[in-house]
Amino acid sequence: MNKAHNAFAFLTSLTLLFAAGCATAVKSDYKAGADFTKYHTFAVMPLPQQAPAQDPGAVVRLAPPAKEAVTEALTAKGLSEAPADRADLAVNLRGQSLPKVYVRDYGYSYPVMTRYGMVNVVHNPYTDVSTTTERKLIIELLDNKAKEVVWVGWFTKESTAQVTPEALREAVAKVLAEYPPGSSKK
Repeated sequence: MNKAHNAFAFLTSLTLLFAAGCATAVKSDYKAGADFTKYHTFAVMPLPQQAPAQDPGAVVRLAPPAKEAVTEALTAKGLSEAPADRADLAVNLRGQSLPKVYVRDYGYSYPVMTRYGMVNVVHNPYTDVSTTTERKLIIELLDNKAKEVVWVGWFTKESTAQVTPEALREAVAKVLAEYPPGSSKK
C-alpha cells in the first residue's frame, strides 16, 4: 500500500509540475476614455539593464529580441517607430520572476477495526513540495504627451526553464495582440 501510494503521489506531483509549466495567461487593461485612434507612432523606452541573480545573462540574451518583437508587433498594427521625443506612445517593457512553492498534503486518516473490536485511527502522512517560478512580462503603453499609462498588457507563465528569446518573442506577440482594446479575438 505504501509503495503504491508513493508512486501515485509522485505521478500526481509530476503532472502538477508539468501542468504548472504550461499554465499561461494573457490579460490587458486600459484607461477609460482613451482615444487609441490618435496614436500613430511609438518609441521603445530603454530596457532594464539589471538581470536577476539566477540568470545574469538575461539582459544580453533577451533585450534585443524583446525590442524587435515589440517593434514588429506594433508596426504590423500600423504604427511607426519614431524618436522618443516625437512618438505618440512610449513603450515600457519589463519582466518579473517570482519563486513559488507548492505544498500538497496527501496525508489521510482512516479508521481500522482491530480483532478485539477496538477502532484505531491510522494516519498515513505524505507531503509533496514543489517549486516553480512565476514569470510575468508587462508591456505598458504611455501617452507620451500626457505622460500617463493608457494601456497595459501582461503575460504570466509558471516555469522552471530558462527564458529563451523565442519564448519571449511569442509572449510579446500574444500581449500586443490585445492592443488596441477590442482588437483581439476572444
